[in-house]
Amino acid sequence: MKKWLVPGGLLPVLIVAVWVRLGPIPPIHPQVTPAVVDRDGVVLYEPLSEGGTRSRWIANVPRNVARATIAAEDRRFDHHFGIDPIAVVRALLRDIRHMRVVEGGSTITQQVAKLIDPAPRTVRAKIREAIVALRLEHRYSKREILALYCNLAPYGEQTVGIERASERYFGCAPEQLTVAQAAYLAALPQRPGTPRRALLRQRLILKRMHALGMMSEGEFRTARAERLSFDRGRHPLLAPHFVEHVLAEQALTRRLAPLSPRFAGRGELVRTTLDANLQREIRGIIAAQKVNLLRHGAHSVAVAVLDNRIGEWLAWEGSGDYFGQTFGGAIDGVTTPRQPGSTLKPFTYALAFEDGFTPATVVADVPSHFATAEEGVVYRPRNYDGRFRGPLRVRAALAGSENVPAVAVLARIGTPSLLRLLRRAGFRDLTHTADYYGVGLTLGDAEVTLEQLVTAYAIFARGGIALKPAMLAGNPATRQPGNRLLSARTAFWITDILSDKHAREYAFGSGGSLDFPFPVAAKTGTSQAYHDNWTVGYTREVTVGVWVGNFDRDALRNSSGITGAAPIFHDVMLAAVKRAGGGRGTIVERPADLEAQPICALSGRRPSIFCPAIETEWLPSDAPVEFCSWHHPGRVVLPAEYRAWEPAAGQPIAVRRETRGPRILNPPDGTTYLVDPTLRSEFQALQLKATASVAWSVDGRPVGSEWPLRGGRHTITAVDSAGHRDSVQITVR
Repeated sequence: MKKWLVPGGLLPVLIVAVWVRLGPIPPIHPQVTPAVVDRDGVVLYEPLSEGGTRSRWIANVPRNVARATIAAEDRRFDHHFGIDPIAVVRALLRDIRHMRVVEGGSTITQQVAKLIDPAPRTVRAKIREAIVALRLEHRYSKREILALYCNLAPYGEQTVGIERASERYFGCAPEQLTVAQAAYLAALPQRPGTPRRALLRQRLILKRMHALGMMSEGEFRTARAERLSFDRGRHPLLAPHFVEHVLAEQALTRRLAPLSPRFAGRGELVRTTLDANLQREIRGIIAAQKVNLLRHGAHSVAVAVLDNRIGEWLAWEGSGDYFGQTFGGAIDGVTTPRQPGSTLKPFTYALAFEDGFTPATVVADVPSHFATAEEGVVYRPRNYDGRFRGPLRVRAALAGSENVPAVAVLARIGTPSLLRLLRRAGFRDLTHTADYYGVGLTLGDAEVTLEQLVTAYAIFARGGIALKPAMLAGNPATRQPGNRLLSARTAFWITDILSDKHAREYAFGSGGSLDFPFPVAAKTGTSQAYHDNWTVGYTREVTVGVWVGNFDRDALRNSSGITGAAPIFHDVMLAAVKRAGGGRGTIVERPADLEAQPICALSGRRPSIFCPAIETEWLPSDAPVEFCSWHHPGRVVLPAEYRAWEPAAGQPIAVRRETRGPRILNPPDGTTYLVDPTLRSEFQALQLKATASVAWSVDGRPVGSEWPLRGGRHTITAVDSAGHRDSVQITVR
């Protein structure tokens, strides 16, 4: 019987030993912070984890960090089995000598056990800590246990882990830490709330490293002499509105998978499409325009830049001052619905082009009224300057952003058709019926967002192809292919008109914020009562949109899209094209079935021998030829719809231009020019041109062929050598 007693007595001991060594350990759930980075890896933002800290994980501990941590926390780390009896006895003797707890005997492994399963400091907790430490030593190598400690240890100021701590305090990766820097960080876990006092402990750690033979005498002297330069306060926050969308839509903080310490990388990086350098430039541009904006009563600015080729957002500025509380800086102006003004007109004309119009089609800019959904109520639109210009070709009507022709075109093609097109183009906020909006929809009598405008304008830049924009970087080939929304011909015509600076000179002048050294298709807009102004435009590579206004809807003062948003648009477009490496060549390729054909400048038809002014337009090569029937010897016969209309001079312009003598080619009669307050006056001179060599005068005073713009109404006269003259009237605002 005694032969069985000994094994039977040992069995419980063996079971306990096996349980202690091989039992379960608490799960390791690192609260890794998902760093949001730009397309090149530049950190945009690093939110707090669920535990209220910021952290990243590393798989291997760099040499300097390993030496400093072992010297600071556990000098016999490589020689014990998870519990160090020598350290326990040494700590106990010191505590007895000082009659208080002055030193702990916990090993690095025990501290890892405490970090993964925190509990109040009791005898039971210490026993469990020791057991877990033994189990950790069984499962992991010393290097892996050290990596666990360096990833889980608190380093103060909401920072966990050596990876994030090295960036937080010294602005570098752990591999780049000097011995002195590593020793400083190794001192922080003991006193994470008081990092300045860690300097004293850092010197003790350096002495201990030297005493343990971890570094030579020369390294020790160098480390002692090094003056630490802190790069503190580095919680990057760039494009905060954009980051908010990324975090909200993707739910990144909740979808991250736990990391294994055996395979831990640098931490989760959420790579976005944003260009951090371009974003910084835009912030500088807005800051430079601040004084001008305040002069117009504008306190908020939104800017969005889209890469047309692959549909990625490159820049996203929501307000111009995210932390500003007075004017709602936290509101995202890129996604806030506002009235877009004339920026919707290109879609009206695009639909007309799909329905058979061409840029040479003539529309009536005459006093008109249009029926509304309310019986007995009619809508009477007016142009921005209050004038009517009679027959206008679509090219001039769109380029000059005239209101009456746009409403007339929409009345012909139907508001329901435009509403369907806009919804397909991505305008998700147009939820009412066509009767609710009426023909005023083309003038922006609805609310859309800057995001939607930029996305829709990019359709023109892509030749009529709609593509859903992306915020997260990835392989463009894996995304959904775009859908054709408009014909290539329509996209080319709209782009050609919006980039035709000569066609818009009669309304906007020249030399302003819409002129670039490369082709840019641009459109401005001003909402009713001057609450908002916009400028949206594109090149082959990028689409840029700018909104200026106030979130509380306070009206702006003497501001329109050309004076408020356009100067910012100009500088942002230059910066975006420089970053994208574009700006060369045409924006949209001309379809092969379009040819340059001569037309009458007034009727838009093929010129007859009596047409005094001939221009060139891109027209379908197979279109039927229709000659001008408006011009006759010595007179012009306009269609019936123009008989009640006469320009300010008393007769149609075309009749006046058939008189003998010189004709003024520039400026056109009745033009309104807007002075850009952001440009010096010498850059805003009007080029005077005539059909012959003439002497010029403005308001009776002789001038040269260039006249600096000056506010007011002016009469410009050209007189040739025979005394024949021609005069035009312009307005400068």
